[in-house]
Formats: sequence, C-alpha cells, structure tokens
Amino acid sequence: MLNEKEPDDFLAHVFDTCLTLHAEHTMNASTFSARVTASTLTDPYAIVASAVGTLAGPLHGGANEEVIEMLDEIGSVENVRPFLDAKLASKSKIMGFGHRVYKVKDPRAAILQRLAEQLFDKLGGDLSYDIAVELEQAVSEKLGDRGIYPNVDFYSGLVYKRMESTDLFTPIFAIARVAGWLAHWKEQLETNRIYRPTQVYIGEHDRPYIPAENR
Repeated sequence: MLNEKEPDDFLAHVFDTCLTLHAEHTMNASTFSARVTASTLTDPYAIVASAVGTLAGPLHGGANEEVIEMLDEIGSVENVRPFLDAKLASKSKIMGFGHRVYKVKDPRAAILQRLAEQLFDKLGGDLSYDIAVELEQAVSEKLGDRGIYPNVDFYSGLVYKRMESTDLFTPIFAIARVAGWLAHWKEQLETNRIYRPTQVYIGEHDRPYIPAENR
C-alpha cells in the first residue's frame, strides 16, 4: 500500500516494528488533544481528526520530515560540525533531538537506528545516515550533559525514506497511534469531566469603549 509493491518478509518486519515503536507514548500533544476532544462527548472520528491535526505539526509528528530536510541541508559529513556550531550560536532548534521525558537516547531511536543499518545493508547505503551518525556524535559531545539526545524522530525518517514512503511520514505515525488515541477516549468516558483550562488575563483593565468609527 505504501508503494504498490509487495514487500518481502524483512521489509514487512521493519514496517511492523516501526508501527509498534510509534504506538501511543505518554501524554504527548496529540494524545492530549484527543482527550480534550473526547471530554466534549463528540464522536471518535472527530477525536482522531483532532489528534491527527496536532500530530501533523513539525514539532510533533512532522518532526521526522524536518530531520530529513536538515540532513539534506547539511549535505556532507564534513559540514556537520560547522552546521551544528551555527545552529547553537543562533539558538536554533536541532530537529530530532531532545525529549520531554527521556534525558538519555530515546530507546525507540536506538531500535530505529539498528533497523536503518539493516535496511542499508540490504538495499544499499545512504549518505544521510552517515551525516546523521556524525551529527548524533557532535550533539552528544556538546549537549549530552544537558540531557539532549536523539528522539524517535531522528532515525525514523531515514527508515521511511529508504522504504520509499517519504511523503507519508505523518500518516504512518497516525496509523500507529489511532488505537492508543481511542483507548484514551474510552478511558476518558469512564469518569468524564470536560477539559476547561483556566487562563490568566495580563492585558489592561478599565479601558474605555471607543466607537469603531473613532478608532
């Protein structure tokens, strides 16, 4: 279904493993969106749609696409450290690194890296992988003491790219998470209370009303 080709057993195993690794994982942004939507007692289709909308963001499910673009931008192993130095100097985000929970290398990233290596051994290498390994090493040296290591997005894009599914990264991610989102939906219904966050107003008080024609 990904590329209109019947996969061999190895590729099918890789894909099944990826779906398992991308299954529901803590109270992340898309899961929280699913819970908020579920709390309104809407239908499960709307719940999944709201979670997918959140997952599509480049800081969440779309991050692995950003990783591939970053590796392409770096272009060579030799350019890794100058690229990283420039990013750190400008305080820019380095895609595929850091996690709210993990302050070590994401265990899922370690498994995905092994899958990537197996894929490249079977189907041929990819310069992007060599760049990624060098970038991981450089980031570890400079930011490891702050608990910043590869997360699940760092190597997953390389795996999907080699499996010829570049434009389907986020849909694949979503497929893996639907079961978890719906499990949260059912759990929410057990003791439901609508999510209604409070907020703190920091604007001006006692402002006079000015008619629109005088503004």
